[in-house]
Order: sequence, then structure tokens, then C-alpha cells
Amino acid sequence: MPRCNACLANRVGNLGPRFFPWLLVCAKPYSSPFAAPHLSRLLCRNSRCHSLRAMSSYSGPAGHTTHFNIQKHKLPASHIREYPRATTDDQEEVLHLAIKHYTPISPAGSEKNGVTIIGGHANGFPKELYEPLWDDLYERLQKQGVHINSIWIADVSHQGDSGVLNEDILGNDPSWFDHPRDLFLMINHFREHMKRPIIGIGHSMGGNNLVNLALMHPRLFTTLILIDPVIQRYPSVGGNFGPARASTVRRDRWPSRQEAETKAKKSKVFQTWDPRVLQKWMEYGFRELPTPLYPTMQKISNPVPPISADPTTSSIPPDPTTEKELTLKTTKFQEVFTFLRPNFPTQEFPDPENSPNPQTHPDVPAWTSPKSPFYRPEPLVTFTRLPNLRPSVLYIFGELSDLSAPLLRADRLAQTGIGWGGSGGVGKDRVKEHVFEGVGHLIPMEVVGETADVSAGWVGEEIRRWKRTEEEFRREWERVPKGEKAVFSEEFKRQMLGDWVVIKKKEEEGGEGKSKL
Repeated sequence: MPRCNACLANRVGNLGPRFFPWLLVCAKPYSSPFAAPHLSRLLCRNSRCHSLRAMSSYSGPAGHTTHFNIQKHKLPASHIREYPRATTDDQEEVLHLAIKHYTPISPAGSEKNGVTIIGGHANGFPKELYEPLWDDLYERLQKQGVHINSIWIADVSHQGDSGVLNEDILGNDPSWFDHPRDLFLMINHFREHMKRPIIGIGHSMGGNNLVNLALMHPRLFTTLILIDPVIQRYPSVGGNFGPARASTVRRDRWPSRQEAETKAKKSKVFQTWDPRVLQKWMEYGFRELPTPLYPTMQKISNPVPPISADPTTSSIPPDPTTEKELTLKTTKFQEVFTFLRPNFPTQEFPDPENSPNPQTHPDVPAWTSPKSPFYRPEPLVTFTRLPNLRPSVLYIFGELSDLSAPLLRADRLAQTGIGWGGSGGVGKDRVKEHVFEGVGHLIPMEVVGETADVSAGWVGEEIRRWKRTEEEFRREWERVPKGEKAVFSEEFKRQMLGDWVVIKKKEEEGGEGKSKL
């Protein structure tokens, strides 16, 4: 019987589901190309076996794009969230991630020229909006001889499909720092399919998420492409507070899909979008009522079209169509909670601007203002850590973005990678920028092909550099006999026993050559 490492279901031997109802032996083999061997014929239904919850209703094939087959996964998010009120009742509640995994319809003959991409999405935007970018990037990289092995992207736990999975246990206090930890768990879980080099491509909040993942694991990413990331020394009205206020009063309910689509096409925001991205928004940005937020709905019946044929002979009877009301898949509440975090006065802490509650608000930045009634620590904290960023970085900015004024761009570039453990920054040719003129913050929605062009050029150069470095390391390491790779080399011993440090020995401390450990 195939074994389940997580819940040790293999111990039941041949008894199977007759005596152990949490096991399901599939009549049809599980043919996913990335499935672990023990999932080939067995899927675990043990509710305690969280690592195999991939058999949930969210998981399975999910169609395709122009160049990719899509598979869906559901995995547990990281244990202990940044803020206690991220969940409703119990801090031990398990949140889950809704993940999409893209593999080429026409796979390469070898993975040696391939890359793995980890994506990061913006606040309030479903992960599927980046599918046109993936398709265009695939085409551009193919021309450079670089193949995409796979792309992985997950909705943050309180938004998109993840938000739907978790809606019964979501609280009102999400942290941007949770998603990098969740992505690390995802990468580790699917490590067999995360072939190096790994490239991060993140937009807005997603760029911030990937930078923090790279700071957690400096050698994980070969390079990062950060598209107008929300990483800044100081908050701004236009880039932070303004969008939060606008989303607080945004419309989030429409009588029908047709009505929602009509309104979207008239909106100034969507008129500049690539039609492919707008189509993805209409498909994945909404959900039908009823929902826990809106449990009641009103059915809207479209008028019956005039009959232009004999109903008795028509192959398709003229039936009236009935549509359900729509709401946003990412609720406007979770979107706004993501923009800004409350820091209100209380009886015990009446001046949170200068003296916040250290228990509930330990991360209020001291160097900026305002800090009350709202703040958002992650963009500012991340900025302070940019000097330690190890991977090379391509920043893609929008000229008209409130987050990318010339001084703000220069500030980010000057700080990135210059510190201890960093890449070396601009001075070492490890950090560059590209600015799209006449474009705002929504770069991957508006200039999809152009973003793919710039990204592919950068990736091609970085992969060639990575291959040279890898080959040098491989040759040097192969020269060392296997039996000598885990012991002191002669050089190590010579240096250790040399005069690199003067040690004053005292006879009463143990004498020469005795360890003090």
C-alpha cells in the first residue's frame, strides 16, 4: 500500500478503507506530474493529516492558459500568525493557502535550462490576474533559450481563493509578514518540483512579501523582479492612506455579472487594462451570493429575448436566464485591513502616536508619522532591511505611481543590497531599475507584454551568470574526493593551527592543547 508520511497511514497494511474510513483508494490513478509517490493511488482523508489536505475541494486540475496547464493545491499556512486577531476564536486555528501551479503545455526536454518562478500578488488582486504576464514571459524567455519549469503563486490567506477557504475563521488583523512564511512552507512542501534557479516576481505587496522571504532565506532566490513594490522609508497619502480610504467606501455588490462587467468597462481604472487581464478580473475577482458576509440574495431575471423561431422546432428552447448577485471575492474589509492597521487611543494608552501599547502594537515605527489612528509597519520595516538583501534585483517602476516618485526610487536603489550579507547593490551591478513612462502602479495589468520584455531580458542575463557560477562551484567541489568532503582539509588545519590569533595560555587553565569547551 502506498504510504502517507504525514499520518503513517501505511501502518494499516492491507485493511484499507474498510476498517479505516480516513483512507480513500482511488479507482483512477492520481496522475498529477508533481504528486509525491505515496499519492499515486492513495489520498489521505485523515482530518489530522494536514500535509495531505491537497485532496480538498480546491485541489485538482484547473484548466490552462495559452502556454500552461494549471493545477490547484490547498496547504496549511504557517503556525502562529503575526497578530493574534488574524483568526476569529482560537489562535490555534489552521488557515490554508489556495495555490496555483503552472507547468508548460509543451515541456522542455531537460530541466537544465529551466527556471522556477514564485509569484506575489498585490493587495486585493487575485493571483490569476498575472496569468497573461506568465504567458508573455514564457514566449520571451523561450527566445532566449530559457525555459520555465513551473510557476507557483498563492493568494494570501485572507484574500482571493484563500480568503474563501478561510472565511469562517478570519479575523480583522492580517500581517504582511505572514505570507513570506507561508510561501516558505509551500516551497519546502513542493521542494521536488522547485528546481533551481528560483526567481521571484512580485507586484506591490507581493514584492514586499518576496523580499521578506529572501531575507529569511538569502540563498533561496537567484534574482528578484519587484514591480512597484510597497517598500518605503515613509508612508504617503497617495500610496498608502488614500487607497485605504477609497476602498473603505467602494462598492462590493452587484445585481448580476452583466452589471458588474458593464460597470467595470466604464471605470477609468479598468479602461487602461490589458483586455486579457480584465477578463481574468471578471472571472476571478467576484463570487456569487450567498456568502457568509452576504447570506441573503436577490435573484435578477433577465428579460426573455423575443422568440425568432418556432419553439417546437428550435434545437435550443428560448429559456429566460437567471443570474445571481455578485460580490468581491476578496472582501473590501480584508482589503482595507491589509492597507492599514488600526492604532486607536485607549483608556490605558491615550496617546498611541507617541506611546503605543507595547503588547498589541510593538512594531509602530518611531521615525515616521502619522502612527495613529492607522499605520502599516511592514513597508517601512522592510525598507530598513533592504541593505541585507542577497539576490540581485530588477525594480520595475511606473512613472505615475505614488510609490515611485524619482526620489523614492533613488532611495530604494541606493539602499538595496549594500549591507552585510547583501548583493553589493548598484555598485556591483546587482540592482537595476526600469521605469515605464505614462504608467501608474498597476504595471502588470496595463503593460503586460512590455513587462514581460523587460523581465525576460533581466532573467536571461541573470541565468547566464548563475550558470557560470554554478559550473565553477561544481568543478571545484568535484575535485575534492568524496571521503574528504566532511573532514578537515589540510588548508583548514594549517590555518586553524597558525598564528592568526595570539592565545595566552596559563598553566592553571588546563595546559597546552586541552579544549576549554
